[in-house]
Amino acid sequence: MKKEEIRKEFFKLRIQRHSYNQCRRILKAKYEFEVSIRTLKRWRKRIENDDWNLSDKSTRPKIIHTKITSEIESRVIKLREGTGWGERKIISYCKIFLMHPFIEY
Repeated sequence: MKKEEIRKEFFKLRIQRHSYNQCRRILKAKYEFEVSIRTLKRWRKRIENDDWNLSDKSTRPKIIHTKITSEIESRVIKLREGTGWGERKIISYCKIFLMHPFIEY
């Protein structure tokens, strides 16, 4: 069962005037979902204060940092296709290239 549905069941139980401890026990017995009383209180507070649709927020980072630019990536792909070299050979070649930037590839 999805978390959203379990949360919906919790709020139904709260409307029926069950205590947090009773809600916690019922959710564990019916749906095998263990949750702390503090989490149930957090859910209640969140639905009262926000316009919450009972689903989790995204965990995707807002900014994704990349170590290389698309230009460097295309140059490495071109080098790999042209020479057939593997990762280690390309790394050693790039180290030489950084020491001698006048080399073309």
